[in-house]
Amino acid sequence: MKWTDETRARLLACTTDNEIRTSFPDQKLENLKRRQREFQKNAGVPTSRESLGRLADLLENANIPLDEIKSVKTVRLNEWQMAHKDEDGEAVVTDLRSAQIVIEPKWEDGPEWPVVQQAAPTVIKPAKIRVRDMSEFGTKVAVILPDPQIGFRRDILRDDYDPFHDEQAMNVAMQIVAKLQPDVIVNLGDLVDLPEFSRHPQEPGFARTTQRSIDRAHSWLAQQRASSPDAEIVLLEGNHDRRLEKSIVQNSQSAFGLQRANVPKSWPVLSLPFLLRMDELNIQYLEGYPANIYWINDGLACIHGHKARSGGSTAAAVVGDERSSIIFGHIHRIEMQHQTRRVRSGSRSNLAACPGCLCRVDGAVPGFKASTDIYGRPVQSWENWQQGIAVVYYEEGDGPFHVELVPIHEGTCIFHGKTYTAST
Repeated sequence: MKWTDETRARLLACTTDNEIRTSFPDQKLENLKRRQREFQKNAGVPTSRESLGRLADLLENANIPLDEIKSVKTVRLNEWQMAHKDEDGEAVVTDLRSAQIVIEPKWEDGPEWPVVQQAAPTVIKPAKIRVRDMSEFGTKVAVILPDPQIGFRRDILRDDYDPFHDEQAMNVAMQIVAKLQPDVIVNLGDLVDLPEFSRHPQEPGFARTTQRSIDRAHSWLAQQRASSPDAEIVLLEGNHDRRLEKSIVQNSQSAFGLQRANVPKSWPVLSLPFLLRMDELNIQYLEGYPANIYWINDGLACIHGHKARSGGSTAAAVVGDERSSIIFGHIHRIEMQHQTRRVRSGSRSNLAACPGCLCRVDGAVPGFKASTDIYGRPVQSWENWQQGIAVVYYEEGDGPFHVELVPIHEGTCIFHGKTYTAST
């Protein structure tokens, strides 16, 4: 280090080790202290030892470092004589001296280095709240409706029909749709159950229930259109919806693809979009399960889904396979999993989410775990399913998005601080 008049004066002004460290942070303390003693000697400034004189020897003999002394308050010197006999028995007088020194250490007022203290009192002013209009920033809203599996089982004793779908959960979902007035409504598939067209064993209660299911499914879609007249509404074909087409191919190929007379561009008469009158409701039908997909924006898509894992791990499997964020149905469970991958530009995060279902979860839906009594009525058996919907806030293109899962339990949900209860 090059010493100038300014740096010499700055070092000579330091009176403690901490001041030396602070003033010269890049230099070694011992070298600086040696330099300081040299500068003090050259400038005629007495050092600690010179200031203390003969007391320095006494203090050093007592192992008291001179650098830790701030000042000497009092000094008391005593002298006396003591007589005693030597080895030969002769009387001897010895001169004795003692010194009592009261000093003030440099650290009496506290350590020289900073120590951890309580945080200083702070006055916090509440943040100014600004409610932002989503349209101002180009943010749009989508509501995702999963798996109602609309269907019925006829009770042969009472001659009435027990639904597979949950009317209360569907009613709450429509209340939120009406509240939000979304830009897009996406039906994730399995709109209808269609057990009469299943490859699984038939139950007597399934007979002649398809027409009732078609009628209720049409009214469900009509409710969506009535609740949100300006929304884009999409229905993804699910594996249950595809049962009708597969049954026709396997059992009556001659009826496959038949259209109304002289309407060549219309839907086949034995297809869901025709039977549900979807064109009249201005609802888009995306067939082709499981390849069909609907993109909300460039980074988020909706599918029905075909994976099913136990222990809540389906979302993890989906996000591991996909290269974009996915909302899916099929499993009837509420799940969400995030994953961040390393890419050339840094990182990319995706998510996979299932909003649950809108069908019943008490054993009414035919399945591997469901069963019936001797009269063909469903035995109550709670599935590991959860009811709910999803709400997505997004910007178009490659913009950001936020997926919010909204659970529904026994016809009630809490959404944005308000409780929605089924009115049916």
